[in-house]
Amino acid sequence: MTYPARHIASLLIAAALIASCRGSAPIVPVVLPPPALPSPSIPAQWLATQTAVLAFVNENKATLAESSLTQFSRENPRTPEGDRARWWRTLMRVDARANSGDAAVALAQIDSLLADSVTTEVRAEATLMRRNINAIDSLRRAEVRRRVQATQLATDRLDELKVARDSMAKLNAEISRLKRRLSAN
Repeated sequence: MTYPARHIASLLIAAALIASCRGSAPIVPVVLPPPALPSPSIPAQWLATQTAVLAFVNENKATLAESSLTQFSRENPRTPEGDRARWWRTLMRVDARANSGDAAVALAQIDSLLADSVTTEVRAEATLMRRNINAIDSLRRAEVRRRVQATQLATDRLDELKVARDSMAKLNAEISRLKRRLSAN
């Protein structure tokens, strides 16, 4: 038998088998579970987190904003959005309104971000912010030193004035004593 004849014969046998089975068993419908709802994409999650964080910041709820950013960055590590969340946390550290605004902590967070950030945009911004924080912090430290020196100078002058007043009081007492002595003679 040639190939086309064999092929046609096998098709006829298959059709006969299918036709003979048709009346013997009822057709059972297959029930599939509903498809699972897809989880929101990372960019959509970031947009929702970003909106919430901006609302928290506007309401001066820095703790809630930071916890939202921390949770997002932990759930989405090594993603551009996760890097962006870490970057926003760092920016919150240097916010002048924040009670926890500490340059050393912010610089440590920036260094951590620069060490393993996957987003070049975040890396560029972090590098620039690091330079600015260093400059601002050095100016702040210089201002603190100037204030300490001014306070020390004022304290020294007050001490000198006190010594001068004491000396004048002693001289006035001596002059009064001499006047009494001269008037008694």
